Amino acid sequence: MNEYLKVFQAITQFSDRLLADEYKSVEIKQSATHLNLDVERCIDEIKQSAFRLKELVEVCFKDISQAEDVWNSKPRIAGASPVEVWEQIGELSGCDVRIRNLGKQGKYDAVVKVRKSWSEKTTKIKNQWFLWDTNHQVFQRDTIGFFEQDNLHKELRSEVDYQAERVILIVENELNLIFKELQSIDIEKIELCIECFDLHSQFRFRERLQSIGGEIVSKFTEPLKYLPESYLKNFKETLRYPVETLVHKSKMGISLIDFEESCKVIESIMDDLIVEIFDDRVKLAIHTVEKAMMFYNNFLEKQARYQQETAQQRLAEKDWMEYQRLQLREVQQYIEAVIG
Repeated sequence: MNEYLKVFQAITQFSDRLLADEYKSVEIKQSATHLNLDVERCIDEIKQSAFRLKELVEVCFKDISQAEDVWNSKPRIAGASPVEVWEQIGELSGCDVRIRNLGKQGKYDAVVKVRKSWSEKTTKIKNQWFLWDTNHQVFQRDTIGFFEQDNLHKELRSEVDYQAERVILIVENELNLIFKELQSIDIEKIELCIECFDLHSQFRFRERLQSIGGEIVSKFTEPLKYLPESYLKNFKETLRYPVETLVHKSKMGISLIDFEESCKVIESIMDDLIVEIFDDRVKLAIHTVEKAMMFYNNFLEKQARYQQETAQQRLAEKDWMEYQRLQLREVQQYIEAVIG
């Protein structure tokens, strides 16, 4: 590139001399002028290419620096205590088992508690509006008339809203047991291992750690904020839908059969929601534990490889980096000569 630049500059110099020669013809001078303009574009192109190449070479220098940072991290990884790492893997293995058990039990308990709560509410409403006869163990009427259905509608809708809040509380309480288990993971031990790596890897690991941590906090402290797509705008609205359907089903009023069916639909919605939330959160928790175990296993694998490296191997790697840096510096000087 520099040789071509010198050639173009020589062409320009000769053209300038020709233009200064009063004995040269006008036609030749016009040709020299056109040639100068075209050569100037060639020189600009070479310099622009040099600027672009300079940026690329700077990236190459960063690659060498990154390689050197990795090279420097090897002794730190090789010298870390494998005993502590294995202890953490054992802790995480136990944590995985506990989370799976807590997930199954929590999902079951949440469904049972919500069903019990909803059954008590619907039984109270049903007995009140359809006039349950305790003595004869029968309902005295099987339909709520048109003029009374609005009041039943308001009460049922109010109870549904209350039940939605109850579901949130029950689910949060049961999920909190899993959340506490996740909080027991020793982040400081993970951080000690992360600090052994090169800076680029440290940034990458911490970014992942922060991302997963943020997702866990959000999904476990606000379980109904992340609903499946099958639900409407919010949980309460989804539960209200069967109530609105019940009211508008017949112009003659609300039958006992339709009332019971509507309550079953609401119960089914709550069951499905609890199952989906727990399955999603347990999946996230297990994934988090598995990621942590994978990190430790990869750390041990690297440690084993680095401990087997010889002094000659490390010296050869160091020489390779120095040679590449030297070659890049020569290219850099060449480029600076073109730009200057």
